[in-house]
Amino acid sequence: MSDILWLSHPAIADLSHCIGHRVTTHGFVDAIRDQKRMRLIVMRDKTGKVQLGQSKEGSALTEVEFG
Repeated sequence: MSDILWLSHPAIADLSHCIGHRVTTHGFVDAIRDQKRMRLIVMRDKTGKVQLGQSKEGSALTEVEFG
């Protein structure tokens, strides 16, 4: 994920076109689920939801699933 795709804050519905790229998007946290080794964060905007995974050992977020 070293490439940065320069889109002006893509909507969550458009994130499937950004796989393999680092993006910045806007939205709000819809839900947080604490697991044993991960924290799952559901982010939403007016176009949909995306689930992000955060390792409890680190602070980096990684895209896990589109919804």
